Amino acid sequence: MKIKKDFTLRTVMGQNIVLAEGNNADSYGKIITLNQSAAMLWKELKDKTFETEDAADLLVEKYGIDRTQALADATYILDLMTSKSLLDR
Repeated sequence: MKIKKDFTLRTVMGQNIVLAEGNNADSYGKIITLNQSAAMLWKELKDKTFETEDAADLLVEKYGIDRTQALADATYILDLMTSKSLLDR
């Protein structure tokens, strides 16, 4: 999967905000905030093709959580991103 190119992550007043750019900017009409973990995954995975396991590896590396928890968290975060049309799967 990949993060769609028409979206960018910005920090606005301490909040991690995903903004639509280009052709999506006028029609998307949503403001999406990401927590620290989701923002870290976004920054690390932007412009890369990845799997859920890759995101879980990043969570283990960054936060030192066990692999089972990291996989559950990565699945949850990526499913939410998919539901907001931020990922191409």
